[in-house]
Formats: sequence, C-alpha cells, structure tokens
Amino acid sequence: MRAAAAVLLAGLLLGQASTPSVRTRTNDGLHCLHWPVAAGARGQLTWVQSSAGDPVLGAGALDAVTRSGQTWETQLQACGDLDLVEGTRSSSRSIGYLTGGPNENLTLFRSQLCSSVVPGNDPCVAANTCANAYDCWDHPADTVALTTTTYQVATGALLDADVEINAASATPTIVDSPPCAPSALSTSCVANDVQNAMTHELGHFLGLAHSPDPSSTMYASEPIGETSKRVLDPGSKQFVCDVYPQGQASQDCGASSGGTTGGTSSSGCSSAPGGGPLAPGWLLLAILVHRRRCTPSCNPAGEAVSEGGRRALPHPSGSAPPELGSPR
Repeated sequence: MRAAAAVLLAGLLLGQASTPSVRTRTNDGLHCLHWPVAAGARGQLTWVQSSAGDPVLGAGALDAVTRSGQTWETQLQACGDLDLVEGTRSSSRSIGYLTGGPNENLTLFRSQLCSSVVPGNDPCVAANTCANAYDCWDHPADTVALTTTTYQVATGALLDADVEINAASATPTIVDSPPCAPSALSTSCVANDVQNAMTHELGHFLGLAHSPDPSSTMYASEPIGETSKRVLDPGSKQFVCDVYPQGQASQDCGASSGGTTGGTSSSGCSSAPGGGPLAPGWLLLAILVHRRRCTPSCNPAGEAVSEGGRRALPHPSGSAPPELGSPR
C-alpha cells in the first residue's frame, strides 16, 4: 500500500505554571508527529542554516538561531534520546521535501516579499512554488516565521522540517533589551526577537502544536519586545521527556490520548488573549495550513490526497522513514 506524506505549515505570526503541551497530529487525527527513533538507540537529527543568513543582522542572526537549537538540545540531553545537531551551513535557498532527495532540514531568512518581485502571471503562483523560485517570503506579511514539516500520514513519522524567518516585512532583532515601541521598530531594540521566534519554531520542528497557555514557549502570539519564549516552559520540557524517552523508541499517540498527546492541530489560532482583536503591539503565532491542489489524476493512486486542508505528497511505495540513530 502506498504511503503518503503530508506537509504542514506551522507559523509564528507577528503580533510558567503550565498546562500540558499539545502535539501536532496527522490529518486524520490518529497519529502524532515525531521523529522516528529506535528503542535502544540514541537518535541524531541534523539541521542546517542557510549560509546567507540575514543581510541586515549579519552573523548575530545565525548565532541567535544556533542558541535556539542549543536550548532544545539541552533538554533532549536531560531526559530525551534524540540529539538535535546543527550541521555545516548550506548554500540552499529551497524549503520542502523531495521524494528521493536530496533533503536537509533547513532554516533560512527571506528578505523580500514575493508580492513585490513575482509577476502575477508567473506559473509559480498557481503551483505555490514562488518562495523557492524567487527566494522570497510567500506568506502573510504579519507572519514572523513559518515551519514546514513533512510526515508520513500513516504513522506520523517526520521526514523533513524547514523554517523560514520573515526578514521582509517583520523586524528581526537580536538584542536583549529594551523592547521597541510598536510605532518605532528598529534593530537597536527588541522587535521580533529571532531567538524567541526560532525557539518556538523548533518546537513545531520536533512535533509540538500551539499551547493555550500564555506562558508557554508554544503559545500562539507574541508582543513586540518579547524574549520569554527563548526559555522552554515546563510543558514543552515534559514533551521532550514523554515523546523521546531515554532508552525507548519515540512515542506516537492514540486518538484519545491525553496529556502531552492531547489536542488536534488546527488551521488557525486565537488572535489574542481571550480571542478578541489584537492589542497594540501584539502579533500572532499561528499554525498555517498550505494546500496544494490535487488534480483528479493523482487521487485514484492515493499519491497526493488533500486531507483536512493539509497538503499531501507522494511517498515511495512500500517505504518507511529511516529510524534515527544506531544501536548502542
């Protein structure tokens, strides 16, 4: 039976007593996303940054992203059986999963809006490939960052994850203080903190959805000047212990599971505390679902079926994602 892989876009939109974390589920809600780690093996998940970095912030932006990765790796070392390892920087500017490869888990900054550089009649608009074709930001202008995860629908096993950071209409910053005034954003104060956003996105990268807890790293909005998401909340830390437990295989979840497996992923988020209009200086963190239209010819074969608003991609017949790590 041919397996399918689905692509989910999880994004950080512009805008610690803790509740349990919420895991991202497959389209049918039967599985939770996780990187496959075998029992008795310590997995290694390599991710890379684009060597282009951010043209305004320079090397400091790359360093901020690295610190976000180290935050999650510290927790994985404490109670998990998976290592998040940053690899050699890449010249690639393309996100997404290619069946048969090559693939890499890539983080990059997009510094121009697709709406400014892509002709309206370009075929990439209908194909939804303009971001890669023009190296541009092809998501809402009020989105700070977006994570694209590709996974096997039948198991929830992750195959690939990429993070885009908006340096086109957002204001990425790397200083620690003071917070910017919403009407006076600049790189000399904290506007859209890169480490704050990237720590959140790496939670999606590992399989987390948004949390309803305003104190969580995975909460779905951030005010201008926020840096608190640089630090993992207790629920996000427990997610690591529960899903990537030491000495055991990485954990899926059942349709009725509770705790860190509770909640289904969605195509939106609350816009602000209480669900009301955004307060001044608040920006949204949302799970965005991007759909690739499936032609009738692909549905009978089950190769690219759109389920629940998510994009489904073909996966090699009879194949399964490799488990991370080797026997001890």
